[in-house]
Amino acid sequence: MKKLIALLLTALMVLSMAACGSEPAKTTPAATDAPKTTEAQGQTQAQSEAQTTEAAGWVPTKDVEFVIPFGAGGGNDIMVRKMVEIIEKYKLCPVNVVPVNKKGGSGVVGYTYLKDYKAGYEYALASTSASFFTQPITGNSPFNPDTSDFSFVAHLVKDPSVICCSKKWDFKNLDDIVKYAKEHPGELKWGGVGNASDDAILMYTLNTLAGIDLTYVPYDDQGLLTAAVLGGHIDLCSSSLAESIEHMKNGTMSTIAAIADNRLADFPDLPTAVEQGYKLDHQQNRGIVMNPGVKDEVLAYYSGLFQKVTETEDWKVFVKENAMADAFMGYQEWTAYAADVKADYTTYLAMVPKD
Repeated sequence: MKKLIALLLTALMVLSMAACGSEPAKTTPAATDAPKTTEAQGQTQAQSEAQTTEAAGWVPTKDVEFVIPFGAGGGNDIMVRKMVEIIEKYKLCPVNVVPVNKKGGSGVVGYTYLKDYKAGYEYALASTSASFFTQPITGNSPFNPDTSDFSFVAHLVKDPSVICCSKKWDFKNLDDIVKYAKEHPGELKWGGVGNASDDAILMYTLNTLAGIDLTYVPYDDQGLLTAAVLGGHIDLCSSSLAESIEHMKNGTMSTIAAIADNRLADFPDLPTAVEQGYKLDHQQNRGIVMNPGVKDEVLAYYSGLFQKVTETEDWKVFVKENAMADAFMGYQEWTAYAADVKADYTTYLAMVPKD
């Protein structure tokens, strides 16, 4: 009897184990459903992405300010906002990049705002143009355009320019201008925007190279300068391609030389000044800086971010439409190149008479 009971109990245990082994696993809601947000789980998407890509280096975990040291609607403003648009469109950054206009003092107000953050601050950038270099060199800024006061992030584009002349002249090239200027010293008038500007630098450099005496006439803005050339009130000018291209195409201005590294795509028959034997290759450089002391890994991140921007078709179209020359440099190359640009501006501006 005892043996029979033992056999029955053994059989029941075997059947119970078999039933448990054949039961399908239950689906845990947490495995398929979106988890509920708790305080512990409530980290931002940026923080999450930063953790998952930690091995790749530093990434931002909060919004980044992109300071534009000029007013809305200008060339610098338009360029920065195009970059931000591309970053958002292609989701190139895990946080927001927020453009902030801080105009005044030809950039000084914006750079002052940037430097109110401490050295090494990782969440503020600023765009640069010619005045980033010219204002300090001419004593109009308390900051130096070098690594003592800034970290250099990326160089983006150069702004080629052209030398044009009024239709009242039959000049075909720089040699024609130089020949006439030597025979009539001080007679030819060259217009430009501002005194300590790229326009002035080009004219005084040509004076020095060719041993001539062109007379510089400053204007407050490009519109007034263009009107003066078209009206024959001045003889020559240098102008960005974007500002003169329509007049070049319709023949209301005569073109003399391109100030560029290479011939311009829209005007392949227009030789550069260097090709004509005059070392006039000074162009406006547009780049990005941060406060001094920013870590290399941070600079590498932002440098890589803006390189991705420049590789998009959107950027290539923007550069072409605005007659710029794509000239991306990463943070290390831009740092070295900026030192050369500062040295060039120091030399060039020494040629410009003081007021």
